Amino acid sequence: MKKLVLMALFSLSLLGCTSERYFGGNGAEALVYKEHHSFEFSIKNRNETAKQLHALIDDIEALDKEATYVVDYKSTRSKKMLEKIFDQYPSHIIAPKRVVYRNSVLLSNDLKIQVTLRRLKTQQCKPAQIQTDLGQPDCFVESMRLKQVSYKSRLVGE
Repeated sequence: MKKLVLMALFSLSLLGCTSERYFGGNGAEALVYKEHHSFEFSIKNRNETAKQLHALIDDIEALDKEATYVVDYKSTRSKKMLEKIFDQYPSHIIAPKRVVYRNSVLLSNDLKIQVTLRRLKTQQCKPAQIQTDLGQPDCFVESMRLKQVSYKSRLVGE
Protein backbone atom coordinates (compact mmCIF):
# COMPACT_ATOMS: atom_id res chain seq x y z
CA MET A 1 0.00 0.00 0.00
CA LYS A 2 2.84 2.39 0.87
CA LYS A 3 4.52 1.67 -2.44
CA LEU A 4 1.29 2.36 -4.28
CA VAL A 5 0.81 5.71 -2.49
CA LEU A 6 4.44 6.68 -3.11
CA MET A 7 4.12 5.76 -6.80
CA ALA A 8 0.91 7.82 -7.06
CA LEU A 9 2.52 10.86 -5.39
CA PHE A 10 5.58 10.55 -7.59
CA SER A 11 3.51 10.34 -10.78
CA LEU A 12 1.35 13.30 -9.70
CA SER A 13 4.44 15.39 -9.04
CA LEU A 14 5.75 14.57 -12.52
CA LEU A 15 2.45 15.50 -14.13
CA GLY A 16 2.49 18.84 -12.34
CA CYS A 17 5.94 19.63 -13.67
CA THR A 18 5.14 18.70 -17.23
CA SER A 19 2.09 20.94 -17.37
CA GLU A 20 4.15 24.00 -16.41
CA ARG A 21 5.59 25.63 -19.50
CA TYR A 22 7.74 28.68 -19.96
CA PHE A 23 7.70 31.03 -22.92
CA GLY A 24 10.67 30.01 -25.04
CA GLY A 25 10.35 32.43 -27.94
CA ASN A 26 11.69 35.89 -28.55
CA GLY A 27 10.19 38.62 -26.41
CA ALA A 28 10.36 42.37 -26.30
CA GLU A 29 11.01 45.18 -23.90
CA ALA A 30 8.38 47.90 -23.92
CA LEU A 31 8.32 51.47 -22.80
CA VAL A 32 5.17 53.61 -22.85
CA TYR A 33 5.87 57.33 -22.56
CA LYS A 34 3.98 60.58 -23.05
CA GLU A 35 4.86 63.14 -25.69
CA HIS A 36 3.73 66.75 -25.45
CA HIS A 37 3.38 68.83 -28.60
CA SER A 38 2.21 72.40 -29.10
CA PHE A 39 0.82 73.91 -32.32
CA GLU A 40 -0.08 77.56 -32.94
CA PHE A 41 -2.25 78.79 -35.80
CA SER A 42 -2.90 82.28 -37.14
CA ILE A 43 -6.12 82.11 -39.12
CA LYS A 44 -6.02 84.08 -42.37
CA ASN A 45 -8.08 81.74 -44.56
CA ARG A 46 -10.62 79.65 -42.60
CA ASN A 47 -10.93 76.90 -45.21
CA GLU A 48 -7.17 76.43 -45.50
CA THR A 49 -6.72 76.42 -41.72
CA ALA A 50 -9.56 73.90 -41.33
CA LYS A 51 -7.85 71.59 -43.83
CA GLN A 52 -4.54 71.89 -41.96
CA LEU A 53 -6.22 71.22 -38.61
CA HIS A 54 -8.09 68.24 -40.02
CA ALA A 55 -4.84 66.76 -41.42
CA LEU A 56 -3.06 67.38 -38.09
CA ILE A 57 -5.77 65.68 -36.05
CA ASP A 58 -5.87 62.77 -38.53
CA ASP A 59 -2.15 62.23 -38.01
CA ILE A 60 -2.47 62.43 -34.22
CA GLU A 61 -5.44 60.04 -34.10
CA ALA A 62 -3.53 57.57 -36.29
CA LEU A 63 -0.72 57.56 -33.72
CA ASP A 64 -2.82 57.47 -30.55
CA LYS A 65 -6.58 57.01 -30.26
CA GLU A 66 -6.44 58.32 -26.66
CA ALA A 67 -4.58 61.59 -27.26
CA THR A 68 -5.73 64.53 -25.16
CA TYR A 69 -6.01 68.11 -26.41
CA VAL A 70 -5.98 71.49 -24.69
CA VAL A 71 -7.23 74.18 -27.07
CA ASP A 72 -6.70 77.86 -26.34
CA TYR A 73 -8.70 80.13 -28.64
CA LYS A 74 -9.32 83.85 -29.09
CA SER A 75 -12.74 83.84 -30.74
CA THR A 76 -15.75 81.54 -30.47
CA ARG A 77 -15.69 81.20 -34.25
CA SER A 78 -12.35 79.38 -33.99
CA LYS A 79 -13.73 77.16 -31.25
CA LYS A 80 -16.75 76.20 -33.36
CA MET A 81 -14.48 75.36 -36.29
CA LEU A 82 -12.49 72.98 -34.08
CA GLU A 83 -15.61 71.46 -32.52
CA LYS A 84 -16.83 70.56 -36.02
CA ILE A 85 -13.55 68.83 -36.78
CA PHE A 86 -13.46 66.89 -33.50
CA ASP A 87 -17.10 65.80 -33.92
CA GLN A 88 -16.11 63.85 -37.03
CA TYR A 89 -14.18 61.32 -34.91
CA PRO A 90 -16.27 58.67 -33.11
CA SER A 91 -13.73 58.37 -30.29
CA HIS A 92 -14.33 62.03 -29.37
CA ILE A 93 -18.07 61.48 -29.19
CA ILE A 94 -17.55 58.53 -26.82
CA ALA A 95 -14.97 60.33 -24.66
CA PRO A 96 -15.64 64.07 -24.95
CA LYS A 97 -13.31 64.98 -22.07
CA ARG A 98 -10.30 64.39 -24.28
CA VAL A 99 -10.61 67.97 -25.56
CA VAL A 100 -10.54 70.93 -23.19
CA TYR A 101 -11.35 74.39 -24.56
CA ARG A 102 -10.05 77.54 -22.89
CA ASN A 103 -10.79 81.11 -23.92
CA SER A 104 -7.62 83.18 -23.92
CA VAL A 105 -7.83 86.79 -25.11
CA LEU A 106 -4.12 87.41 -24.50
CA LEU A 107 -3.05 84.70 -26.96
CA SER A 108 -0.49 85.88 -29.55
CA ASN A 109 -2.08 83.72 -32.31
CA ASP A 110 -5.69 82.75 -32.99
CA LEU A 111 -5.35 79.12 -31.86
CA LYS A 112 -2.97 77.15 -29.70
CA ILE A 113 -3.37 73.38 -29.45
CA GLN A 114 -1.42 71.37 -26.89
CA VAL A 115 -1.48 67.63 -27.54
CA THR A 116 -0.45 64.85 -25.18
CA LEU A 117 -0.11 61.44 -26.75
CA ARG A 118 1.30 58.12 -25.62
CA ARG A 119 3.95 56.33 -27.61
CA LEU A 120 5.00 52.70 -27.36
CA LYS A 121 8.66 51.90 -27.88
CA THR A 122 9.59 48.24 -28.22
CA GLN A 123 12.93 46.54 -28.57
CA GLN A 124 13.35 43.01 -29.87
CA CYS A 125 14.87 40.63 -27.38
CA LYS A 126 17.53 38.13 -28.29
CA PRO A 127 16.74 34.49 -27.62
CA ALA A 128 18.20 32.97 -24.47
CA GLN A 129 21.38 30.95 -24.89
CA ILE A 130 22.60 28.02 -22.88
CA GLN A 131 25.45 28.65 -20.39
CA THR A 132 25.42 32.44 -20.79
CA ASP A 133 24.18 35.19 -18.54
CA LEU A 134 20.84 36.71 -19.46
CA GLY A 135 21.63 39.85 -21.42
CA GLN A 136 18.09 41.21 -21.35
CA PRO A 137 16.33 40.13 -18.15
CA ASP A 138 13.26 42.31 -18.70
CA CYS A 139 11.96 40.64 -21.85
CA PHE A 140 8.52 39.70 -20.68
CA VAL A 141 6.04 39.58 -23.56
CA GLU A 142 5.98 38.57 -27.17
CA SER A 143 6.69 41.50 -29.45
CA MET A 144 3.67 41.08 -31.72
CA ARG A 145 1.25 41.31 -28.82
CA LEU A 146 2.79 44.58 -27.68
CA LYS A 147 2.67 46.15 -31.11
CA GLN A 148 -1.05 45.38 -31.38
CA VAL A 149 -1.98 47.04 -28.08
CA SER A 150 -4.74 49.49 -28.84
CA TYR A 151 -4.99 51.21 -25.45
CA LYS A 152 -1.56 52.14 -24.21
CA SER A 153 -2.98 53.67 -21.03
CA ARG A 154 -4.34 50.26 -20.02
CA LEU A 155 -0.92 48.73 -20.61
CA VAL A 156 0.60 51.03 -17.99
CA GLY A 157 -2.45 50.93 -15.73
CA GLU A 158 -3.67 54.52 -15.88
